Amino acid sequence: MSGGDAADRGLLQQLWQFRSYGRPHARVLSLGVGLRVCELLADLAQPWPLALVVDGLLAGNRSDGPPALLASLVGGEPRAMLVTAAAAVLVITLASGAFDYLGDRLMNGAGEKITATIRADAFANLQRLPMTYHDRHAVGELTSRISTDTDRIETSLTAVFSTLFPGLLAIVGFAAVLLSVDWRLGLIALGCAPLIFISSARYTRLTRRSARVQRAAEGRLAGFVAESLQGIRTVHAFGSHDLHDTRFAKDNTDTLRAGLRAVELRARFTPLLEAIAAAGTAVLLWIGGLGVLNGWWTVGLLVVVTSYLRDMIKPVRALSKLSITFTQGAASAERVADILGQTPRPSGRPRSLPTRATGRIDLQDVALDYGRGPVLRHLDLTIRPGERLALLGPNGAGKSTVLALIAGLYPPTRGQLLLDGHSLADLPRSWLHQQIAVVLQDTFLFSGSLADNIRYARPDATQEEVTHAAQTALVSDFADDLPDGLDTRLGDGGVGLSGGQRQRVGVARALLLDAPVVLLDEPTAGFDTQAERLVVQALTRLVHGRTVIMTTHRPALTQLATRTIDIHDGVFRHHAANSRFFDLRTTDMFQPFRLAKREITD
Repeated sequence: MSGGDAADRGLLQQLWQFRSYGRPHARVLSLGVGLRVCELLADLAQPWPLALVVDGLLAGNRSDGPPALLASLVGGEPRAMLVTAAAAVLVITLASGAFDYLGDRLMNGAGEKITATIRADAFANLQRLPMTYHDRHAVGELTSRISTDTDRIETSLTAVFSTLFPGLLAIVGFAAVLLSVDWRLGLIALGCAPLIFISSARYTRLTRRSARVQRAAEGRLAGFVAESLQGIRTVHAFGSHDLHDTRFAKDNTDTLRAGLRAVELRARFTPLLEAIAAAGTAVLLWIGGLGVLNGWWTVGLLVVVTSYLRDMIKPVRALSKLSITFTQGAASAERVADILGQTPRPSGRPRSLPTRATGRIDLQDVALDYGRGPVLRHLDLTIRPGERLALLGPNGAGKSTVLALIAGLYPPTRGQLLLDGHSLADLPRSWLHQQIAVVLQDTFLFSGSLADNIRYARPDATQEEVTHAAQTALVSDFADDLPDGLDTRLGDGGVGLSGGQRQRVGVARALLLDAPVVLLDEPTAGFDTQAERLVVQALTRLVHGRTVIMTTHRPALTQLATRTIDIHDGVFRHHAANSRFFDLRTTDMFQPFRLAKREITD
């Protein structure tokens, strides 16, 4: 959906895209509509007891319409008429308040539930969109769509149910009754309506662009804040606070400018609306007063018509103030609809597959282009089950990209990848995730306990399985010193744990998953000798009996490989068997480190 197309569409039409979310709540919404109609009927009855008092008691005129019916019920006795009128005002007001409360509760409650479903679906779809989509959008900007934009959709839906629909119903109801009571007074009272609607339409067009600019500015600001906080260590390390303040000030100024434009438009429109309403009321009083003097209608009828005009102006005023709400809601709806309109990568066709793959991987003329030029070119490779392959080469050569393709994070631009002879594109994603475990260069830990982070690979794992994985990956070595062991709560990103400790948690995850294929992406980069020794010791236990593809520059990890391949500029250059690989059948877990030290000494 392009921004230009959206600008030509009505505001409510943007929200109409989410109509399917309202169908499960159709019964509640219908009941809410009925309550709103009852509220309108009560509001229409409110001025008639006053007309009874004015005509029947003060002016001494013969009443017509509803006042005449009330007068006939009490026999025309003045005191009885006064008591009846007072009681009618109380009953009508209480009934109107009760209908308003119930209608708000039902319809706004449905709006809250609809928004919660939209938010859940948007988040679920966002998680499943391909990495190419996430590469094109900042994390903060997408976060703003899920949080702020869905909140504005909620505000718009609430306004529809609590203000727009009751307001339109009231305007139509009051206009119909005005014309039915006395068509002359009705036409006079409705004479200001065209001016009000023309002004509202003009105001809506002016605020539409302002709201879209404001939401875009807020999204950029949220993205920059999220990026700055994610890199707060770098900010502190380089002392770049002033630089970030300057960039924040620019984005913040853009947001402020857009917000002030909306405030200016709103402030300009409200007095205009008040002036139009005052002019209409003045004309009605002047002509209506002349009619009373000439005996065309009673004072009570003029009071009723004036009350209806005043009550009709109230929803018009409320509706005019909704313009900025709906404009912002429409802009937010467009941004959320963009997420819901994206199609996740197909999950593959259901087929009969074994519980566990053997681990054979084939790359057949594989190439990848992110849109900025080719990253991988004409890759052909077969990795046998149980083989441990190390990809070597300079930074930027494409080593991690090969792992990303095998993990299914990106589809190849050309060629295909096969697992046990099946194309990855045709395999169900759920089955594929059970066959491939990944240990990244920087293991990301989520908020929660250590055990929760290990169980992340298999949410249904028992506590015994989690404990065993932690012990095998040497997580227990440091977890036993924590206050609550594996149940110790971690901060965002695993704050408080060292890089080596986080890596061991990543290894524990992979062990718990027990996948036949393991991908290791520089898992010991930047570690000191002691940390590397512990991580490689955990990795040694992980890779045994599995197909392993690793990228590394570290000799200690390379010793685990049975074969090495050099990759340069996205092309495989050299294949070689690793004659000095570490035989995992030995019980000496530290041989890779001794070999690495000897190699450095030599």
